[in-house]
Amino acid sequence: MKNFKLMAIALVAMLGFSACEKDCNHDFIEHDFTQDIVGTWTFVEDDLAEAMVIKADGSFTTTGVMKGGYLYEEKGTIKVVNNKVTLAFDGDKDTFEGRLEFVAGKSLSLVMFDDNDVRLTYDYCENDLSDEILGMWVCNDASTDAQDMMIQTFDKNGKCTLTGYLPLEDDSEQAKNEATDYKVVGDLLFITIPAEKIGKEEPIYVVDKLTYAPDGTAYGDILTLKTYIEIDGKFVESGWSYLRVKQYLNLDNKVYDYISAYVSNAKGKDEDFTIGENVFNMSTIKAGNFDMMFRSVLSCFEFSANSFTYKFRSNDMDIEFATPITVDGNKVTLDMSKMNPACRTVVMHMFQDKDDSQLHMYMHTDAFINYFANVEVATLIAMGEINQTDEAAIAKVFADMEARVESINVSFVLKARK
Repeated sequence: MKNFKLMAIALVAMLGFSACEKDCNHDFIEHDFTQDIVGTWTFVEDDLAEAMVIKADGSFTTTGVMKGGYLYEEKGTIKVVNNKVTLAFDGDKDTFEGRLEFVAGKSLSLVMFDDNDVRLTYDYCENDLSDEILGMWVCNDASTDAQDMMIQTFDKNGKCTLTGYLPLEDDSEQAKNEATDYKVVGDLLFITIPAEKIGKEEPIYVVDKLTYAPDGTAYGDILTLKTYIEIDGKFVESGWSYLRVKQYLNLDNKVYDYISAYVSNAKGKDEDFTIGENVFNMSTIKAGNFDMMFRSVLSCFEFSANSFTYKFRSNDMDIEFATPITVDGNKVTLDMSKMNPACRTVVMHMFQDKDDSQLHMYMHTDAFINYFANVEVATLIAMGEINQTDEAAIAKVFADMEARVESINVSFVLKARK
Protein backbone atom coordinates (compact mmCIF):
# COMPACT_ATOMS: atom_id res chain seq x y z
CA MET A 1 0.00 0.00 0.00
CA LYS A 2 2.93 2.38 0.43
CA ASN A 3 3.30 2.76 -3.30
CA PHE A 4 1.39 0.48 -5.62
CA LYS A 5 3.55 1.51 -8.58
CA LEU A 6 6.48 -0.21 -6.91
CA MET A 7 4.54 -2.92 -5.10
CA ALA A 8 2.62 -4.15 -8.12
CA ILE A 9 5.76 -5.84 -9.38
CA ALA A 10 7.27 -6.64 -5.99
CA LEU A 11 4.20 -8.25 -4.50
CA VAL A 12 3.69 -10.63 -7.41
CA ALA A 13 7.15 -12.06 -6.78
CA MET A 14 6.89 -11.76 -3.02
CA LEU A 15 3.59 -13.49 -2.56
CA GLY A 16 3.98 -15.87 -5.47
CA PHE A 17 0.52 -14.83 -6.70
CA SER A 18 -0.70 -15.31 -10.26
CA ALA A 19 -4.03 -13.62 -10.79
CA CYS A 20 -6.67 -15.87 -12.31
CA GLU A 21 -8.06 -14.93 -15.70
CA LYS A 22 -11.37 -13.70 -14.32
CA ASP A 23 -9.52 -11.00 -12.36
CA CYS A 24 -8.54 -9.36 -15.64
CA ASN A 25 -12.15 -8.86 -16.74
CA HIS A 26 -12.67 -6.15 -14.11
CA ASP A 27 -16.38 -6.92 -13.78
CA PHE A 28 -18.26 -4.80 -11.24
CA ILE A 29 -21.19 -5.68 -9.02
CA GLU A 30 -23.77 -3.01 -8.28
CA HIS A 31 -23.42 -2.62 -4.53
CA ASP A 32 -22.00 0.21 -2.44
CA PHE A 33 -19.50 -1.21 0.06
CA THR A 34 -18.31 2.18 1.38
CA GLN A 35 -19.74 1.78 4.90
CA ASP A 36 -19.32 -2.00 5.01
CA ILE A 37 -15.54 -1.76 4.90
CA VAL A 38 -15.22 0.66 7.84
CA GLY A 39 -12.93 -0.85 10.48
CA THR A 40 -9.44 -2.27 10.93
CA TRP A 41 -8.01 -4.80 8.49
CA THR A 42 -4.66 -6.58 8.83
CA PHE A 43 -2.41 -8.55 6.54
CA VAL A 44 0.64 -10.70 7.40
CA GLU A 45 2.45 -12.77 4.79
CA ASP A 46 6.16 -13.51 4.43
CA ASP A 47 7.96 -10.16 4.14
CA LEU A 48 4.97 -7.83 4.20
CA ALA A 49 2.74 -6.94 7.14
CA GLU A 50 0.21 -4.13 7.15
CA ALA A 51 -2.71 -2.72 9.13
CA MET A 52 -5.29 -0.58 7.30
CA VAL A 53 -7.78 1.46 9.30
CA ILE A 54 -10.76 2.77 7.28
CA LYS A 55 -13.04 5.43 8.78
CA ALA A 56 -16.66 6.26 8.01
CA ASP A 57 -15.67 9.42 6.11
CA GLY A 58 -13.66 7.36 3.63
CA SER A 59 -10.23 8.28 4.99
CA PHE A 60 -7.72 5.52 5.69
CA THR A 61 -4.33 5.06 7.30
CA THR A 62 -1.91 2.22 6.66
CA THR A 63 0.96 1.12 8.90
CA GLY A 64 3.22 -1.59 7.58
CA VAL A 65 6.63 -3.18 7.40
CA MET A 66 8.20 -4.50 4.21
CA LYS A 67 11.23 -6.68 3.58
CA GLY A 68 14.22 -5.59 5.64
CA GLY A 69 12.07 -4.45 8.54
CA TYR A 70 11.49 -0.87 7.40
CA LEU A 71 8.35 0.88 8.61
CA TYR A 72 6.01 2.97 6.45
CA GLU A 73 2.89 4.93 7.30
CA GLU A 74 0.52 6.39 4.71
CA LYS A 75 -2.80 8.25 4.66
CA GLY A 76 -5.38 8.70 1.97
CA THR A 77 -8.99 8.23 0.94
CA ILE A 78 -10.83 5.19 -0.33
CA LYS A 79 -13.98 5.26 -2.45
CA VAL A 80 -16.07 2.28 -3.44
CA VAL A 81 -18.63 2.63 -6.23
CA ASN A 82 -20.36 -0.69 -6.64
CA ASN A 83 -17.27 -2.88 -6.13
CA LYS A 84 -14.86 -0.62 -7.96
CA VAL A 85 -12.37 0.79 -5.49
CA THR A 86 -10.26 3.93 -5.85
CA LEU A 87 -7.35 4.67 -3.50
CA ALA A 88 -5.92 8.20 -3.37
CA PHE A 89 -2.78 8.79 -1.28
CA ASP A 90 -2.25 12.13 0.46
CA GLY A 91 1.54 12.29 0.23
CA ASP A 92 2.36 11.82 -3.45
CA LYS A 93 -1.23 12.33 -4.70
CA ASP A 94 -1.07 9.01 -6.55
CA THR A 95 -4.36 7.32 -7.34
CA PHE A 96 -4.95 3.62 -7.96
CA GLU A 97 -7.99 1.72 -9.10
CA GLY A 98 -9.04 -1.85 -8.58
CA ARG A 99 -11.79 -4.22 -7.63
CA LEU A 100 -13.05 -4.94 -4.11
CA GLU A 101 -13.86 -8.48 -3.01
CA PHE A 102 -15.49 -8.45 0.39
CA VAL A 103 -16.84 -10.86 3.00
CA ALA A 104 -18.48 -8.91 5.82
CA GLY A 105 -16.72 -9.32 9.16
CA LYS A 106 -14.14 -11.66 7.67
CA SER A 107 -11.99 -10.54 4.74
CA LEU A 108 -11.34 -7.70 2.34
CA SER A 109 -9.42 -8.22 -0.91
CA LEU A 110 -8.12 -5.43 -3.10
CA VAL A 111 -7.29 -6.45 -6.66
CA MET A 112 -5.31 -3.55 -8.08
CA PHE A 113 -5.22 -3.19 -11.85
CA ASP A 114 -1.81 -3.17 -13.48
CA ASP A 115 0.07 -5.17 -16.07
CA ASN A 116 -0.32 -7.99 -13.57
CA ASP A 117 -3.29 -7.74 -11.24
CA VAL A 118 -2.10 -7.72 -7.64
CA ARG A 119 -4.30 -8.99 -4.82
CA LEU A 120 -3.95 -8.08 -1.17
CA THR A 121 -6.29 -9.94 1.19
CA TYR A 122 -6.82 -8.54 4.68
CA ASP A 123 -8.44 -10.15 7.70
CA TYR A 124 -11.05 -8.21 9.64
CA CYS A 125 -9.86 -7.22 13.10
CA GLU A 126 -12.86 -6.92 15.40
CA ASN A 127 -10.96 -5.80 18.50
CA ASP A 128 -8.03 -3.45 18.93
CA LEU A 129 -5.61 -5.10 21.38
CA SER A 130 -3.80 -1.94 22.54
CA ASP A 131 -5.21 -2.22 26.06
CA GLU A 132 -5.11 -6.01 26.37
CA ILE A 133 -1.38 -6.15 25.67
CA LEU A 134 -0.50 -3.85 28.59
CA GLY A 135 1.49 -5.50 31.37
CA MET A 136 4.19 -8.14 31.66
CA TRP A 137 4.37 -11.36 29.66
CA VAL A 138 6.73 -14.32 29.88
CA CYS A 139 7.27 -16.93 27.17
CA ASN A 140 4.94 -19.87 27.74
CA ASP A 141 5.70 -21.88 24.60
CA ALA A 142 7.62 -21.41 21.34
CA SER A 143 7.51 -23.15 17.98
CA THR A 144 11.31 -23.12 17.68
CA ASP A 145 13.52 -26.04 18.65
CA ALA A 146 15.73 -23.75 20.71
CA GLN A 147 13.02 -23.11 23.32
CA ASP A 148 14.07 -19.48 23.41
CA MET A 149 13.21 -17.26 26.33
CA MET A 150 11.61 -13.83 26.19
CA ILE A 151 10.07 -11.49 28.77
CA GLN A 152 8.19 -8.44 27.49
CA THR A 153 6.61 -5.57 29.40
CA PHE A 154 4.30 -3.13 27.60
CA ASP A 155 3.47 0.27 29.12
CA LYS A 156 0.71 2.74 28.21
CA ASN A 157 3.18 5.30 26.84
CA GLY A 158 4.24 3.16 23.87
CA LYS A 159 7.38 1.96 25.61
CA CYS A 160 8.30 -1.66 26.25
CA THR A 161 11.22 -3.54 27.75
CA LEU A 162 12.58 -6.75 26.30
CA THR A 163 14.68 -9.42 27.94
CA GLY A 164 15.88 -12.55 26.16
CA TYR A 165 15.89 -13.65 22.56
CA LEU A 166 15.21 -11.17 19.74
CA PRO A 167 13.43 -12.71 16.72
CA LEU A 168 16.06 -11.79 14.15
CA GLU A 169 18.01 -13.84 11.62
CA ASP A 170 21.09 -13.70 13.87
CA ASP A 171 19.97 -15.72 16.86
CA SER A 172 22.86 -14.37 18.90
CA GLU A 173 20.96 -11.10 19.34
CA GLN A 174 19.89 -10.92 22.96
CA ALA A 175 18.33 -8.20 25.06
CA LYS A 176 18.55 -7.59 28.79
CA ASN A 177 15.93 -5.18 30.12
CA GLU A 178 16.30 -3.12 26.95
CA ALA A 179 13.81 -0.31 26.43
CA THR A 180 12.32 0.31 23.02
CA ASP A 181 9.15 1.58 21.33
CA TYR A 182 6.10 -0.35 20.26
CA LYS A 183 2.79 0.29 18.56
CA VAL A 184 -0.37 -1.79 18.28
CA VAL A 185 -2.77 -1.31 15.37
CA GLY A 186 -5.70 -3.69 15.59
CA ASP A 187 -4.10 -7.08 16.12
CA LEU A 188 -0.65 -6.18 14.76
CA LEU A 189 2.25 -5.41 17.10
CA PHE A 190 5.12 -3.30 15.70
CA ILE A 191 8.28 -3.44 17.85
CA THR A 192 11.29 -1.21 17.19
CA ILE A 193 14.72 -2.86 17.17
CA PRO A 194 17.13 0.03 17.86
CA ALA A 195 19.78 0.73 15.21
CA GLU A 196 22.65 0.39 17.67
CA LYS A 197 21.47 -3.09 18.63
CA ILE A 198 21.85 -4.36 15.07
CA GLY A 199 24.75 -2.18 13.91
CA LYS A 200 22.74 -0.17 11.37
CA GLU A 201 22.07 3.51 10.77
CA GLU A 202 18.30 3.11 11.03
CA PRO A 203 16.13 0.98 13.31
CA ILE A 204 14.18 -1.94 11.92
CA TYR A 205 10.81 -3.29 12.96
CA VAL A 206 9.48 -6.72 13.82
CA VAL A 207 5.76 -7.28 13.29
CA ASP A 208 3.69 -9.90 15.10
CA LYS A 209 0.06 -10.82 14.60
CA LEU A 210 -1.62 -11.10 18.00
CA THR A 211 -4.22 -13.47 19.32
CA TYR A 212 -5.44 -12.71 22.82
CA ALA A 213 -7.12 -15.35 25.00
CA PRO A 214 -8.26 -14.08 28.42
CA ASP A 215 -7.88 -16.93 30.91
CA GLY A 216 -6.52 -19.01 28.06
CA THR A 217 -4.99 -21.45 30.55
CA ALA A 218 -5.46 -22.30 34.20
CA TYR A 219 -2.53 -19.95 34.86
CA GLY A 220 -4.17 -16.90 33.27
CA ASP A 221 -4.24 -14.85 30.07
CA ILE A 222 -2.40 -16.04 26.97
CA LEU A 223 -1.03 -13.83 24.19
CA THR A 224 0.03 -15.60 21.00
CA LEU A 225 2.35 -13.89 18.51
CA LYS A 226 2.80 -15.04 14.92
CA THR A 227 5.53 -13.63 12.74
CA TYR A 228 7.73 -14.52 9.79
CA ILE A 229 11.48 -14.66 10.38
CA GLU A 230 13.92 -14.64 7.48
CA ILE A 231 16.40 -17.52 7.82
CA ASP A 232 18.89 -18.22 5.02
CA GLY A 233 16.85 -16.15 2.60
CA LYS A 234 13.57 -17.92 3.34
CA PHE A 235 10.69 -16.74 5.48
CA VAL A 236 9.66 -19.16 8.19
CA GLU A 237 6.51 -18.75 10.26
CA SER A 238 7.24 -18.61 13.97
CA GLY A 239 4.75 -18.80 16.81
CA TRP A 240 5.20 -17.62 20.41
CA SER A 241 2.82 -18.05 23.30
CA TYR A 242 3.09 -15.74 26.33
CA LEU A 243 1.58 -15.97 29.80
CA ARG A 244 0.55 -12.79 31.57
CA VAL A 245 2.48 -12.46 34.84
CA LYS A 246 2.31 -10.04 37.73
CA GLN A 247 4.73 -7.15 38.13
CA TYR A 248 5.21 -7.95 41.80
CA LEU A 249 5.85 -11.15 43.77
CA ASN A 250 4.02 -12.98 46.53
CA LEU A 251 6.54 -15.57 47.72
CA ASP A 252 5.65 -15.98 51.38
CA ASN A 253 5.04 -19.64 52.35
CA LYS A 254 5.27 -20.85 48.77
CA VAL A 255 6.76 -24.23 47.79
CA TYR A 256 7.44 -25.00 44.12
CA ASP A 257 8.52 -28.05 42.15
CA TYR A 258 10.47 -27.97 38.89
CA ILE A 259 8.50 -28.34 35.61
CA SER A 260 10.74 -27.31 32.71
CA ALA A 261 13.42 -24.94 31.45
CA TYR A 262 14.03 -22.54 28.58
CA VAL A 263 17.58 -21.99 27.31
CA SER A 264 18.88 -19.51 24.75
CA ASN A 265 22.06 -17.63 23.80
CA ALA A 266 24.16 -20.46 25.26
CA LYS A 267 27.83 -20.14 24.33
CA GLY A 268 30.99 -21.38 25.96
CA LYS A 269 33.77 -23.95 26.14
CA ASP A 270 33.38 -27.37 24.59
CA GLU A 271 34.27 -29.26 27.76
CA ASP A 272 32.32 -31.37 30.22
CA PHE A 273 31.82 -30.23 33.78
CA THR A 274 29.67 -31.45 36.63
CA ILE A 275 27.31 -29.90 39.12
CA GLY A 276 26.61 -32.54 41.71
CA GLU A 277 26.12 -35.74 39.73
CA ASN A 278 25.06 -33.97 36.52
CA VAL A 279 27.26 -33.46 33.47
CA PHE A 280 26.98 -30.25 31.40
CA ASN A 281 28.76 -28.84 28.35
CA MET A 282 28.23 -25.21 27.36
CA SER A 283 28.64 -25.95 23.65
CA THR A 284 25.70 -28.37 23.68
CA ILE A 285 23.67 -27.36 26.74
CA LYS A 286 19.91 -27.77 26.34
CA ALA A 287 16.80 -27.49 28.45
CA GLY A 288 16.87 -31.28 28.79
CA ASN A 289 20.09 -31.08 30.81
CA PHE A 290 18.25 -29.18 33.51
CA ASP A 291 15.34 -31.62 33.34
CA MET A 292 17.75 -34.40 34.23
CA MET A 293 19.39 -32.35 36.96
CA PHE A 294 16.33 -31.12 38.84
CA ARG A 295 14.17 -34.20 38.41
CA SER A 296 16.88 -36.68 39.28
CA VAL A 297 17.68 -35.05 42.63
CA LEU A 298 14.08 -34.64 43.82
CA SER A 299 14.50 -30.90 44.19
CA CYS A 300 12.07 -28.33 45.52
CA PHE A 301 12.14 -24.58 46.08
CA GLU A 302 10.77 -23.09 49.30
CA PHE A 303 10.17 -19.38 49.96
CA SER A 304 9.24 -17.12 52.80
CA ALA A 305 8.87 -13.35 52.62
CA ASN A 306 12.62 -12.90 53.10
CA SER A 307 14.29 -16.28 52.48
CA PHE A 308 14.78 -18.92 49.81
CA THR A 309 15.71 -22.57 50.33
CA TYR A 310 16.67 -25.00 47.58
CA LYS A 311 16.40 -28.61 48.73
CA PHE A 312 17.74 -31.58 46.81
CA ARG A 313 19.26 -35.02 47.23
CA SER A 314 22.73 -35.85 45.94
CA ASN A 315 24.79 -39.00 46.50
CA ASP A 316 22.19 -40.27 49.00
CA MET A 317 22.55 -37.06 51.01
CA ASP A 318 19.80 -34.50 51.69
CA ILE A 319 21.18 -31.03 51.03
CA GLU A 320 19.59 -27.67 51.82
CA PHE A 321 20.80 -24.50 50.23
CA ALA A 322 19.26 -21.57 52.17
CA THR A 323 19.74 -17.84 51.73
CA PRO A 324 18.11 -14.55 52.70
CA ILE A 325 16.46 -12.69 49.83
CA THR A 326 15.47 -9.13 49.01
CA VAL A 327 12.50 -8.60 46.67
CA ASP A 328 12.10 -5.44 44.58
CA GLY A 329 9.22 -5.81 42.12
CA ASN A 330 10.27 -8.83 40.05
CA LYS A 331 13.95 -8.54 40.94
CA VAL A 332 15.13 -10.96 43.61
CA THR A 333 18.55 -10.72 45.23
CA LEU A 334 19.84 -13.92 46.84
CA ASP A 335 22.46 -12.85 49.38
CA MET A 336 24.03 -16.28 49.70
CA SER A 337 27.21 -14.93 51.22
CA LYS A 338 25.34 -14.09 54.45
CA MET A 339 24.66 -17.78 55.05
CA ASN A 340 27.92 -19.06 53.61
CA PRO A 341 30.90 -16.71 53.14
CA ALA A 342 32.14 -19.01 50.37
CA CYS A 343 29.17 -18.05 48.16
CA ARG A 344 28.37 -15.02 46.05
CA THR A 345 25.31 -12.80 45.77
CA VAL A 346 22.95 -13.68 42.91
CA VAL A 347 20.54 -11.24 41.24
CA MET A 348 17.76 -12.79 39.15
CA HIS A 349 14.17 -12.04 38.13
CA MET A 350 11.08 -14.05 39.03
CA PHE A 351 7.53 -13.95 37.68
CA GLN A 352 4.26 -15.38 39.01
CA ASP A 353 0.96 -16.03 37.27
CA LYS A 354 -2.35 -14.61 38.52
CA ASP A 355 -2.84 -17.27 41.24
CA ASP A 356 0.84 -17.71 42.19
CA SER A 357 0.55 -21.31 40.96
CA GLN A 358 3.41 -20.96 38.49
CA LEU A 359 6.79 -19.30 39.01
CA HIS A 360 9.42 -18.45 36.39
CA MET A 361 12.99 -17.97 37.65
CA TYR A 362 15.00 -16.10 34.99
CA MET A 363 18.80 -15.94 35.02
CA HIS A 364 21.09 -13.98 32.75
CA THR A 365 24.77 -14.93 32.37
CA ASP A 366 26.10 -13.46 35.64
CA ALA A 367 23.27 -14.92 37.69
CA PHE A 368 23.74 -18.33 36.07
CA ILE A 369 27.49 -18.37 36.81
CA ASN A 370 27.13 -17.28 40.42
CA TYR A 371 24.12 -19.44 41.25
CA PHE A 372 25.45 -22.70 39.88
CA ALA A 373 28.97 -22.10 41.16
CA ASN A 374 27.35 -21.53 44.57
CA VAL A 375 25.44 -24.82 44.23
CA GLU A 376 28.64 -26.63 43.26
CA VAL A 377 30.56 -25.11 46.18
CA ALA A 378 27.82 -26.03 48.66
CA THR A 379 27.65 -29.57 47.31
CA LEU A 380 31.43 -30.05 47.50
CA ILE A 381 31.49 -28.74 51.07
CA ALA A 382 28.57 -30.99 52.10
CA MET A 383 30.31 -34.02 50.57
CA GLY A 384 33.58 -33.17 52.34
CA GLU A 385 35.52 -32.72 49.10
CA ILE A 386 36.58 -29.16 49.94
CA ASN A 387 36.75 -27.19 53.18
CA GLN A 388 34.65 -24.08 53.69
CA THR A 389 37.78 -22.17 54.70
CA ASP A 390 39.79 -23.23 51.64
CA GLU A 391 39.63 -19.93 49.77
CA ALA A 392 41.81 -21.13 46.89
CA ALA A 393 39.63 -24.20 46.19
CA ILE A 394 36.44 -22.12 46.33
CA ALA A 395 37.90 -19.41 44.08
CA LYS A 396 38.81 -22.10 41.54
CA VAL A 397 35.18 -23.30 41.35
CA PHE A 398 34.04 -19.77 40.43
CA ALA A 399 36.98 -19.16 38.06
CA ASP A 400 36.32 -22.43 36.24
CA MET A 401 32.62 -21.59 35.82
CA GLU A 402 33.42 -18.11 34.51
CA ALA A 403 35.94 -19.53 32.03
CA ARG A 404 33.53 -22.06 30.55
CA VAL A 405 30.39 -19.86 30.32
CA GLU A 406 30.51 -17.10 27.71
CA SER A 407 26.78 -16.33 27.76
CA ILE A 408 23.44 -17.93 28.57
CA ASN A 409 19.82 -17.02 29.24
CA VAL A 410 17.89 -19.62 31.20
CA SER A 411 14.46 -19.68 32.80
CA PHE A 412 13.15 -22.38 35.13
CA VAL A 413 9.41 -22.92 35.24
CA LEU A 414 8.13 -24.10 38.63
CA LYS A 415 4.69 -25.30 39.74
CA ALA A 416 3.24 -24.65 43.19
CA ARG A 417 3.04 -27.72 45.41
CA LYS A 418 -0.50 -28.39 46.67
